[in-house]
Amino acid sequence: MQTAVAENTYGRYSVPENLDHRPAVRLIKAGEVYEPQTIRFMAQHAGDGDIIHAGTFFGDFLPGLSSAMAPGRKIWGFEPNPDSFHHARKTAKLNGLKNVKIQNFALSNNDGEILFKTRDDAGNPMGGHSHFVTDPGPGVETVAAVRLDKAVGLKRKISLLQLDVEGHERAALLGAEEIIHTWRPILVLEEFKRPRWLRLNFGGLGYRLVGRLHGNRIFATHDMDVHA
Repeated sequence: MQTAVAENTYGRYSVPENLDHRPAVRLIKAGEVYEPQTIRFMAQHAGDGDIIHAGTFFGDFLPGLSSAMAPGRKIWGFEPNPDSFHHARKTAKLNGLKNVKIQNFALSNNDGEILFKTRDDAGNPMGGHSHFVTDPGPGVETVAAVRLDKAVGLKRKISLLQLDVEGHERAALLGAEEIIHTWRPILVLEEFKRPRWLRLNFGGLGYRLVGRLHGNRIFATHDMDVHA
């Protein structure tokens, strides 16, 4: 596996060399920050709780979030793509991040296995564009899936739940139903355009769209300033 080590203001990163077409890879290798407003917002609102960060890719958010966590609090990272998981874990190691736990799982509403496309039909790695599929085929792997309610549990306070899971957000949220009802975390959801679905499934909690950062929609149960 080809790897480069890049650096920006937050730390060092294990970056896959064959994914320069991906914005996160290109920016990090140039010494810049990918989605700086999202990272700042999440860091500012972590408070005294943990962060769930799903779709860690190569760990481009990890150094920036880790330094903002309160003592004893944790980042729960989830990355189903085996190559990306390897890089994310190495990024955490490069920065000595002791408050980060990365797991090689997909998130869903059931524990088990799912089909996950990690390479295109020509065999090229898809990196952050890896996604869930329903049928086997070229570049499709079987990966383990877990519910957040089981993988994290209810003993840890969750301040933020961030999902970049390429269209599988609804299943992941249903798998975190108990966490969401217990802690009512801020939800940071990439390209999630279904506020009505959120109201129908978590309607009694008062979640509403409070702003946008980059391609993310921010949902919360109270008003807040989303300008990082």
